[in-house]
This record gives sequence, C-alpha cells and structure tokens, in this order.
Amino acid sequence: MYKILFILLLLHPKFLHGSEFKGLQFLVNIITGEFMEAKKDLGYESTTSEDEIVSVGQTNFSFVDYISHRERTMCFPYNEIFEVQASRREADGAVNSNKMIKVKCIPNSEGNKTVYIVQSMKDVFTLLAPHGNNTKRNQPGKCVFVLFFGRSCPGSVMMAPHFVALAKVFPNLTLTAIDAFKYHNLNTEFGIIGLPTLILFHQGRPIMRFNDTQSTVNNFITFIMKHTDMQPISMQHAYVTSDDFNGPLPSKVEYETDYYLYLAWAFVILCAIYYFTKSKLYTQIVEMIQRNWHESEAQIK
Repeated sequence: MYKILFILLLLHPKFLHGSEFKGLQFLVNIITGEFMEAKKDLGYESTTSEDEIVSVGQTNFSFVDYISHRERTMCFPYNEIFEVQASRREADGAVNSNKMIKVKCIPNSEGNKTVYIVQSMKDVFTLLAPHGNNTKRNQPGKCVFVLFFGRSCPGSVMMAPHFVALAKVFPNLTLTAIDAFKYHNLNTEFGIIGLPTLILFHQGRPIMRFNDTQSTVNNFITFIMKHTDMQPISMQHAYVTSDDFNGPLPSKVEYETDYYLYLAWAFVILCAIYYFTKSKLYTQIVEMIQRNWHESEAQIK
C-alpha cells in the first residue's frame, strides 16, 4: 500500500516538473514534514548580525540546507556575498549598503604622504603587525595598502606614479611597496601569481585584492573608499604630477641579472647530463666511439 502511494506521488505532475521535490531534496522534505510547503525565496540573505561576521569561511547553513539545495552550494567571493546581503537589507531599510563590506581603519598619525619601500623582512613584520587584539572586520584596526612590484616589470613601472600620487590623497593610510623578486618567499604566503598586485591588509590579514583593469589613482581612491571607512583628505591632489615619476618607486624598467635563474638552469643542465650518462644511448655512443678509435689505430699500424 505504501509503495503504491509512494509511486503515485512520484508520478504526480507537480513532482515531475517542479523543482521543489527532486532527489535528496524530496526525501529531506518528507523527513522534516515540509514536502507540502511552498518553497521560500531564500537567495543569499542571512540573519547574521554584523558583530557575528568573523571570517571568510564561516557559514550559517545547516547540513540539511546544504544537501536539499535550500541555499545555493556555489561559493562566491567574500565581497560579493556581502554586497548582495547589503543591497537586500538596504531595500528593507535595515542597514546601509556599504556598512557590511567596509573595514574600520585606524588613521596613521605618522603618515608622510609617500610610499614606504620594504628594506628587510623585519620591515614586513613591523608594517603588518596588528594594532591591539581586534580580529573582526567591523572593529578598528591597522590598515596597510601593499603593492607587490618588480623593477623589471613594465606593468609595475606604469602603476608606480599613480600609487605614489595616492599617498597625497590618503596621508593617513600606510602605503607600502614590496619587491616581489627580492622577497620571493612572500609570494607564496600571499598568493602572488602576477605583478603588479595590490592587496589591502587589515590587522595583518589580507582583506581585498585590487582587480581593476585600469590602475589609476582615481580607481585606487574608489577601491579604498569602497572597502574601508577612510575618506580622502583632499581630492585636489587626485592626479599624477611630474614629481610622482621621481620616486620612491621606479618609473623606468630596470633590467637586473637574475642569478637565481642562471643557477636554476645550471642545475637543470647538470641533472640532464648526469641522467644521460646513465642511459643506454650514452653507452652505445661511447662504445661506437671506442670501436672507431680502435679501427683507426689498427689502420695506421
């Protein structure tokens, strides 16, 4: 009897053509007693308060929600999730659309309207050291805008004057430049796969990466205002001047000898030679040379 009833339910048009009862979702709805309830429009909206947001990997979805597809199982970038949440809450009049995605920064009182170039690993630890014990995005913390560049990289050279000009617009924001070739061990640490790369740090943790196709001072300003609570001191300096080409970042491509590259090639060549001497082809070549040598000696005698 139960088997017949179950087959009739499956053959019902509502179950065949609707997206409400399919696979695991159908079984979960029966178990939870919700198989006759209309599916609600859940989307990405979450009831998580601002103080509860801790890290990128956090989620409020239950296992039942996951296997029943009540929440989409696709992972989206951190900022995109918060932008969708903020826009929906703004429509309901709950919070400001930018409140959820901005980090709170402590102004740098020692700003000197210039870019600091890292000279040692000690400088990296000092610049990225957190201020206090705050770990959440909505708590005040130390913000650092870091440029990973290369002196022989044309893209880095083109971006350099705009990054230097940004220091005049945000003198209270720490701007730092790290030579990715000189401190290559940091590339793996922060996922640097191309140059130039701009990353915003909050309390020593990477928060957001600049992905705009046009690396201009105006786009940098928009990026900082979008993801932090800092405002420009004066937009009158939001342009590149001739002084910005004079440093501290290089504005011309500097070709340097990469000794590590030569050392790597030498190691590869030596390894290839060594393994070639262990091959059968090498033995055949040596035997052929020796045989020809003996034949030529016999003809001379």
